[in-house]
Amino acid sequence: MLKFEQKIKLKISYKQKFIEYSPLAMDYLKNITNKIKLNNGGILIIDYGYINKKIKNTLQAVSKHKYGNVLASFGNSDITYNLSFDLINQIIKKLGTFCSLITTQKEFLTKLGILQRAEILSKNIPFSKKADIYFRVKRLIDKNQMGVLFKAMFITNKKNKFKLGF
Repeated sequence: MLKFEQKIKLKISYKQKFIEYSPLAMDYLKNITNKIKLNNGGILIIDYGYINKKIKNTLQAVSKHKYGNVLASFGNSDITYNLSFDLINQIIKKLGTFCSLITTQKEFLTKLGILQRAEILSKNIPFSKKADIYFRVKRLIDKNQMGVLFKAMFITNKKNKFKLGF
């Protein structure tokens, strides 16, 4: 077991070629899960990421909606990475008796009724505004845009049966 794995009490390096891990995210998850325990609540995480068990190198620089070299673009772009939802799931299971549900943003928003809501909003408005609403909805749920790249994860204690959208 690697030194950082001993600290976090979680073996994440097994059969991995690459480790992408945020100690700060672990601290946040500890604080959040403590709040969930106290209040019988939950947390909804919506972000771009992946569900695979294999950890990927996803560190990237983004400037003006274009990807760039992280080191070459330093100071002139946003530095970000994709979440490993599997790793988050492993961490929360170590922190207590929690339930986690994961789906794509497309499935989540569709189950919440985004298409029906767009239909309601687009009644009795000019075509240009109606087209704008549908263009924005398409961007959120289309598999070639944000619909599959983004994931939605709900974490709650096992007693909480709330599952809307999942």
